[in-house]
Amino acid sequence: MRNDMTQGTPWKTILAFALPVMGSNLLQVLYNFADAVIVGNFIGPTALGAVGLTGSPTWLLISCSVSLGTGTSIIIAQYYGAKDAHNIRVSVTAAYTISIFLSAVITPLCFLIAKPLIWDFLAAPPEMRTMSVIYFCICALGILPQMLYNVTSGILRAHGDSRGGLYFLFAASILNILFDIILIAYFGMGVGGAAAATVFAQACCAAFSIVYLIYFFPELRPKFAAKRSEREKMRTITRVSFPIFVQSAIFAVGFTIMQRFVNTFGTASIEGYTSMGRIENVAHVPSISFNAAVSAFTGQNIGAKKIARAQEGYRASLKMGNIIAVTIAIVVIIFAKPMLGMFNISGESMRRGWEHLILLMIFMPVSTTSNITSGFLQGAGDVKVPAVAGFANLAVRLGATYFMMATVVDFRSVYFSMPPAWIAGCLIVVLRYRSEKWKDMALI
Repeated sequence: MRNDMTQGTPWKTILAFALPVMGSNLLQVLYNFADAVIVGNFIGPTALGAVGLTGSPTWLLISCSVSLGTGTSIIIAQYYGAKDAHNIRVSVTAAYTISIFLSAVITPLCFLIAKPLIWDFLAAPPEMRTMSVIYFCICALGILPQMLYNVTSGILRAHGDSRGGLYFLFAASILNILFDIILIAYFGMGVGGAAAATVFAQACCAAFSIVYLIYFFPELRPKFAAKRSEREKMRTITRVSFPIFVQSAIFAVGFTIMQRFVNTFGTASIEGYTSMGRIENVAHVPSISFNAAVSAFTGQNIGAKKIARAQEGYRASLKMGNIIAVTIAIVVIIFAKPMLGMFNISGESMRRGWEHLILLMIFMPVSTTSNITSGFLQGAGDVKVPAVAGFANLAVRLGATYFMMATVVDFRSVYFSMPPAWIAGCLIVVLRYRSEKWKDMALI
């Protein structure tokens, strides 16, 4: 199941790695998509809006676990390229230790902040408040399995194995949809049932991934011993993961504020924004997948001192990613209204969701270029610049929305602010790549 990405034709190697990641990400997005479709049709648009209200805070939780998995993958990929088996093993144990510690801290914190966050800061409409709090608190129980899954997935990606994630995410997605229908349609558990089904699927996914790792990579079985080398690797993983988390957290916090802006425009904006967001997540799957692929490819080749090969892989990823992104954008533009209709929205909610989705699709190549370039820089160990780009993206988005929302632009400020924000973030990472300063950022 190992894949040495320092050999073979770069574009073929990256595509072979990216396709299973794409399948895995698509499954992960689709079971959230299925949640929304089931909630919207079996409970109603108000419940769909209540689930959507928790999207940004929930994203912050996911960002923490994804960042840890990405940081783990970067370090292990470079050790793998350097053929350093000892430090790979120590890094694996350190990553699992961090995931358990963070879960123990974050989960109870979520219960403490849930009500003030959703009722006060987000100013949720009265009819959505209780449902939103219930959904968020139950989802918080899934932090530990999310951490374990993302760390395991990062370890596998670093070894060039992107197929494993596809296998256990497929099983988890089927379980999630099945339990959604059972808990919501048959037992009438409402949004709590949707959240419980998601947490159960996450727990199964974590268990499947760990069993897979132990079976195919028995030498990587973690052994917790609190050795000095393990503590050093914990610090290294934290140092690499933290800027990635900051980048994701900035987006999550910013979009929590953005959700607050959306809420001020009423339920039509909330329902349209939530429905549009589910389709947007699907559209971003290719660029996120190439981000992971080029990061692993770059990490292994940087570790093996093959700089030119890493750059060749980056250029190939840009071409493939943008061809796919443009194709998806065209399809979504043509079928936008039927897609939004799956969430049982209509009228003004439909109009606002449609306008937002069309504008977003037009600028998909900008987002794709930004994601792939960030993946390259992260794989090279240059993790701070993508975080800066994320901050710039968000600052422009929030600032533009704030200043436009009191003008004739009104509710459209939420999506008119997106193009300049994406362009700003993209320029920062592309200029950093062209400066070649990332060549001095290798971690080993």
